Amino acid sequence: MRGEGVMAYREIYDKLRKTAEDELEKKRKKKKIRAVLGYSMCSVSVGANEVLSALEEVLVEAEIDNVIIETTGCTGLCSKEPLLDVYTPEGYRYTYELVTPKKARAILISHSFYDEEIEDWLLKM
Repeated sequence: MRGEGVMAYREIYDKLRKTAEDELEKKRKKKKIRAVLGYSMCSVSVGANEVLSALEEVLVEAEIDNVIIETTGCTGLCSKEPLLDVYTPEGYRYTYELVTPKKARAILISHSFYDEEIEDWLLKM
């Protein structure tokens, strides 16, 4: 009986994981950059709302059409918030720390127009 419950949870997990992987693959195939902002209580308290607004504004102002903006929950690095992950269509991930609205704008422009990261602002651990 105990083994049946474990198997059911495993099947649910496997199905959820497969669905998530399929969705990520669809996004990758669109050849768009994903900008994922950590968005939880700690990040909001240090400016994530303003960073999110800046990200949305720069897409419109600079007519950027190769970026998808997303938010995610707590990343566990409160002292580095707001955190912004940039995923390239090729599968590279760049994590930026202590992101301000001004930095957010520069990050999106740098990745979307020039395909370059901004080394000085990357998370250092």
